[in-house]
Amino acid sequence: MILLTSDVLGNITPEMWEAMRKAKLGWPPRGDDENVNALYDRIKELTNKEAAVLVPSGTMANLVAIITHTNGRGDQVILEAQSHSVYSEELGLSSIAHMFPKLIPGNKGIINPASIIEAIEDCEFNHKPKTALLCLENTHMFAGGTIYKPELIMENCKVAHEREVPVHLDGARLFNAAVALDIKAESLVKDVDSIMINLNKGLSAPEGALLCGTKKFIDKAKINLKRLGGSSMHKGGIIAAAGLVALSDKNIARLSEDHRRAKIFAKAVSLIEGAKIDLSTVQSNIVLVDISSSGMNTDTVLQSLFALNVSGLKKNQKVIRFTFHNGISDNDTMMAVDTFKEVLQRKC
Repeated sequence: MILLTSDVLGNITPEMWEAMRKAKLGWPPRGDDENVNALYDRIKELTNKEAAVLVPSGTMANLVAIITHTNGRGDQVILEAQSHSVYSEELGLSSIAHMFPKLIPGNKGIINPASIIEAIEDCEFNHKPKTALLCLENTHMFAGGTIYKPELIMENCKVAHEREVPVHLDGARLFNAAVALDIKAESLVKDVDSIMINLNKGLSAPEGALLCGTKKFIDKAKINLKRLGGSSMHKGGIIAAAGLVALSDKNIARLSEDHRRAKIFAKAVSLIEGAKIDLSTVQSNIVLVDISSSGMNTDTVLQSLFALNVSGLKKNQKVIRFTFHNGISDNDTMMAVDTFKEVLQRKC
């Protein structure tokens, strides 16, 4: 089976398994687990942030960040209209954090600074909502893995900070963005107030995410994390041991292979009748394929692909997402192209 459903299906590497087997366990909440502490040192080195905390999942880390940054019920959080926090996190920012999501349509997932100013300063019938937080996403999953470049992140943060609004970055695939731009991850996060980074997506660790920020922010976040039941990673050193391998220079650099295969797949599939791809969005390891002109819907196409040992993920009735990771070879990539062509040609 060629699993292109998500990069969470990437292979846990032999180095990770070995590190987990050798891990000496301490108790992370007390600060005496050597692998967890080493993981914090490594992510602080990569991001130049003061502190970090290990969290069971990226979704929980984003929610903890929102709760920690915000205070009053009913305040608004600004997000791009198709953000992961809106569509894939069950709107925990509303149901748990009691925040109102102010959605701004972006250009391929990227928000214009002028739109942020308008959202913050908008006043109707003498009502001006208080903006408690701006959330950005890099890479932007639902836009097809598109990348926020450092200069635009800086501009977005500038207009937010000038209005006393903190900025949180959903950096689930932050290192995909850094590798694609051939820059250090630090350059992409220097202006944001907090970051969430997944260890188990492109980096292919078995589990876990990191929330990073100032020491004051992380100290407060740890309290909120405990309230949500996410601080009890008593054997977190096992996850941290794999996370250290995931954050090694070698493993981060390997992400370029996923990007290369995604581009090969996208260019080949774009030539198939009934498949449409905006190649300008294929900037990292995700490919969105619009099959609306094929006369088939995504459910039918996905079922046919699965029967032929290829899996993708339904975005909606018109678009299928394919995500590349370290479990996919060059041969797998071309086989997936041929299979996709076979399925669409049955109808077209």
